[in-house]
Amino acid sequence: MKYEVTRDCIIKGARYRVGDVVTDLSESIAKDLMAIGRLAPHHEPEPTNRAIGAKDSEEKPKKRGRPAKKDVEPEAE
Repeated sequence: MKYEVTRDCIIKGARYRVGDVVTDLSESIAKDLMAIGRLAPHHEPEPTNRAIGAKDSEEKPKKRGRPAKKDVEPEAE
């Protein structure tokens, strides 16, 4: 199981900082470190489909065009 470090600590002689992910821990060490607030279970976010207009996309493509030309009136002299 993966764990995320919530406070700087040393685990098995290696230094870990906040946000690091630790994978090679025994169950008992992980349980003890979670009890004192050093670790939390790591949950990876689900990937989202960011493609626009591609096959299997949730959104329609956005159309971009150039701005309309303004009518310019000739100057009176």
